[in-house]
Amino acid sequence: MKRIICAVLVGMMLMLTGCGNELTVAAAVPVEEIYPPSITAMQFSQDSINKFANGTVDFTAATADLDTMTISVSDSMGREVYWTVTDLRAFAGYVYGSLAFSIDYLALLPGEYTFTIYLTDRLDNLSNSVYGTLLVP
Repeated sequence: MKRIICAVLVGMMLMLTGCGNELTVAAAVPVEEIYPPSITAMQFSQDSINKFANGTVDFTAATADLDTMTISVSDSMGREVYWTVTDLRAFAGYVYGSLAFSIDYLALLPGEYTFTIYLTDRLDNLSNSVYGTLLVP
């Protein structure tokens, strides 16, 4: 009887180990695609008398979740002299459009300044930046 039990146990061990030691598992892993906003065009004009610039940026936002528009103005030495962040949550749901901006340079000294504009979405993805030049008389 001991031999039969031992033979059955050995047979079961051989059957279990005979299957090999490889295990293959397949699983679908969702990958979130990132679509940051994009600025497609910029136009602006400068009012030298009242010392401000007005303009628009055209945008696309595939995920329709714009969050902010940032404008930074730097002097000829690269020092940032003006900074503003505009809340764009009211534009949530829009996948394209135009955004108006204004830069007041009344307090800036005469010279040439470069401004940079970029957008962010709610996941803090950055758009491309667009650049312009202000000439302060």
